[in-house]
Amino acid sequence: EYAAGASQPEVATDIEGDTAAMLANIMNSAGTEKPVGIRDDLQEHMFDKAGVVRTAESLTEMQGILAELRERYSNVAVQDKGKVFNSDLMEAVELGYLLDCAENLVVAALARKESRGGHWRDDFPVRDDANWLKHTLATRKDDGSIELDYKPVKMGPYVPMERKY
Repeated sequence: EYAAGASQPEVATDIEGDTAAMLANIMNSAGTEKPVGIRDDLQEHMFDKAGVVRTAESLTEMQGILAELRERYSNVAVQDKGKVFNSDLMEAVELGYLLDCAENLVVAALARKESRGGHWRDDFPVRDDANWLKHTLATRKDDGSIELDYKPVKMGPYVPMERKY
């Protein structure tokens, strides 16, 4: 009943422009980097430097590696130039998103000065509910930097406590 009477929102013109430009850039690239090589390096380094056990040193090293991988990604090219079921193109697009996620994870992990759950900081081995019982929100700003914000955890019937094995 509501939907039948509700007005339609205005849709921005050229809403697909950024995505179309990104796809065209990858499709028309004469670059020499293949997505698979960058992805393999990303996977290896994230496991080693930003995996479950981390330190400020390893996370800072990972930030430098991510900058290098991002530079390599700017030179990525695909062999398949088709426009239907192009898994080569999708792999390249998804790699860009993986780099975004990895960068957000590393920035947020570096800011969090504690160990919690499956994320262990060797340099901050103690859980700190007073300062870190909150959700981390990461936003990429127009200049490419990542801004962190936080929101409180809604407590339910489960009372958080330190894990003891």
